[in-house]
Formats: sequence, C-alpha cells, structure tokens
Amino acid sequence: MAMQSKVEPYLLFEERNRIAEELHDRICPHLFGITYAVHSAEHEWEEMTSSQHLALLRDIQEAAAEAARELRRTIYDLSVSDHGDASWLGGVESLLASQAKLSGVRIRFRPPAPDRRLSVHHQKALYRIIAESAANAIRHGECNAIDIKLTLRPCSATLRISDNGKGFDCAALRQGERSGFGLSEESSGFGLRNMKSLAAALGGSLQIDSEPGSGTRIVARLPLSDAREDKN
Repeated sequence: MAMQSKVEPYLLFEERNRIAEELHDRICPHLFGITYAVHSAEHEWEEMTSSQHLALLRDIQEAAAEAARELRRTIYDLSVSDHGDASWLGGVESLLASQAKLSGVRIRFRPPAPDRRLSVHHQKALYRIIAESAANAIRHGECNAIDIKLTLRPCSATLRISDNGKGFDCAALRQGERSGFGLSEESSGFGLRNMKSLAAALGGSLQIDSEPGSGTRIVARLPLSDAREDKN
C-alpha cells in the first residue's frame, strides 16, 4: 500500500502531461493557423477583394471545424486503449494543408510508402515534431516555403524538415540551454526542447542546423528495431 501511494501521484502526473501534449499537438496548430490568418487579414483586409474576403473566411471556418474534429478525435483516443491503426499520415497531410492555406506558406510533404506501419508512439512523436517544426517555421522563421520528407527503412525512420525563413543563431541557443536561459516560455514550453525530448524518449536524436538569414534544417532519426513489437 505504501508503494502504491507513492506511485499513484507519479502516474497521475504522467497522465496529465500526456493529455496536455495530446491537446497541444492536435488542437493548437489549427488554432495557431486561425490566429495567423486573422492577424494577416487585419493588416490586408482593405486591399483584398470581396471574393478574397469570402475565401479567407471559408478557410478560417474550415480550420475551426478541423480543430473541433481533432478535439473529438482526441477525446475518443483518450477514452479507449486501442482502436486500430488510424491513418496518421492522412492526419499529417490534413494539418499541413490547413497550415499552408491559412498562412500562405508553401509546404511540401513527401511521405513514405503507405505499406509500412509504425508503433503508436512513433506515429505520435513524428506527428508532434512535424507540427511543431511547421508552426515554428511560420511563426518565428517567417518563411514562405517548408520542405518535409519522411523516410522509413527496416530499422530506422529519418525525418528531414527545412525552411527558407530568417533562421537563428544555433550557437547562442545551445549556450542559452546550457546556462538555463534559453528560449522564451512561449517558444520553448512545447518547442525545440520538447521535440528533442520526443526523439530521445524513443532512443533517437534530433539535430537542428540554422544561421541568421539561411533558414532552418531539422533532422530527426528514430530507431525502429523495437517498433515491430508495439504495432500489433
């Protein structure tokens, strides 16, 4: 009983973190897209035509509807232990298409062949890294093009993401992380450090390469040797 009383608070803490990550990764990207579109419209509304106004409002409406759908999916996922192998790649494509439409950024996604299944843990980690990277590239990098490629091999998954945004000083970022004064709370709470943690939790790694004025490149490598047992 004493051991159980010590373990239960930890399990509750882990479950709360998992739910927070689910909500952040599935809902926040769509809400960010809506916010970005409204912000752009605020500054460009008078220069837009009536048809452009209508098209933008429809895009915002669709993004809001998708956020609602994702919220329902999240609630469903949290209410059942296992409901089969959902089309997570379709979810990635839908998210990126919505982000591209709302932000005006060209996003190219090159998925792997659909005949390879991944464990739920790998699916979630890759989805979160893709979603966070795209949001960072648009919000902080101010890019107009993002290229995403996911390659699956028998024993590894490699995710490459690059953008043509303004970039940042990687050396200063690493120094800030070592000193405890890294990114701001807004960008770091579920940001770059969270992506590294996601990769590390699966025995993988995440590398970030960027310089001011030269865009950002992210490479995540995840081993898949243990994934075969998880996917069944």
